[in-house]
Amino acid sequence: MIHTIINYFQKTFVIGITVGLISCSSDQDKSNESASEEHHEEEVHSSLVHLDQHKIFHAGIKTEVVQEKSIAVPLTLSGKVGFDERRIAHITSRIPGRVEEVRVFTNDNVASNMVVAEMYSQEYIALQYEFIQAIERKERSLQGSQDDQKTAQSLYESVLQKLTILELSDDEINALRTTKKPKQYYSIRAPFSGTILESKVKKGMFLQSGEELFDFADLSTVWVLADVYERDLARVRPGMKAVVTTTFYPGSFYGTITSIYNVVDEKTRTVKARIELNNSSRKLKPEMYCMVKIQTQFGKETIKIPSTALMGDTEKHYVFVAINDSTFERREIRTGVETKEFAEVLDGLLIGERIVVVGGFFLKSELAKETFGEEH
Repeated sequence: MIHTIINYFQKTFVIGITVGLISCSSDQDKSNESASEEHHEEEVHSSLVHLDQHKIFHAGIKTEVVQEKSIAVPLTLSGKVGFDERRIAHITSRIPGRVEEVRVFTNDNVASNMVVAEMYSQEYIALQYEFIQAIERKERSLQGSQDDQKTAQSLYESVLQKLTILELSDDEINALRTTKKPKQYYSIRAPFSGTILESKVKKGMFLQSGEELFDFADLSTVWVLADVYERDLARVRPGMKAVVTTTFYPGSFYGTITSIYNVVDEKTRTVKARIELNNSSRKLKPEMYCMVKIQTQFGKETIKIPSTALMGDTEKHYVFVAINDSTFERREIRTGVETKEFAEVLDGLLIGERIVVVGGFFLKSELAKETFGEEH
């Protein structure tokens, strides 16, 4: 009997303690939840900055709406200056003969149609006499039959075509037609304005038809051939603007990509991109090495913000979001690609929100003041 009573009191005591512990635990959980909520509210409150319009105006705070944009990422390439292949030529003799005079030499600048050399050619003199005879026959045929006129006209045009092939100017042909006196020397002329790259002829040399006298090029425009690695090909296309720099001259030269070549160099795994540049200053020399920078689009459109809006350090970034006209929230964000001008935002912002792009440091100092004031 006594043993049964003892067991009863023991059980009752254990149950009482258990209930008490459960009750204490429940009260503690409620207390922790309440403290957590209060801490969260404090964190939210401590990330907000409240300013009146007077302070906003004098601080020069400016905001911008968050939008999706493509990221322009600079791509730097090595390159080399080359000739504009449309403006390079080999000046040759169109007729056999002896060089009587050389008027230009290596590195001389010449104007279009300027005489660069003169030759004595018996073949040229004979062709002039042939043209004079054709003119006279054409004139006489006017008194004859139509068949005579057609024959004379055909002969005249045939000889005229021979003179044209020799690249005689209109003035030379008209002078020959008018005076009917052949020139002693055949004049070799520059096909366009440019620079003599190399002179290969000397007075007294006998040249065959087609033999080269000068290497010649117009250097007022040049091509830069830049090396684009295979991995970057999708980012480069014709029409893009390019900035070219050299170690020899200060400043930059500006051009446009006009062509992407279709062959990959098997050793360097690069493709040539051709950039056309104005070179009226003649500072860029063929075979000169240079660096090329182009702005390329990186991937698909994403949220992009000005770098001036970005606060924090290399590990953590945040921005100030305008909640309304007088309240700004400090919000941590996760960034992706960053340039000097813009940063890609991967998380933390929504399209359409308004962020502070000028005045972030002022808000940062105001937030520190408010936080410091609350702690005291």
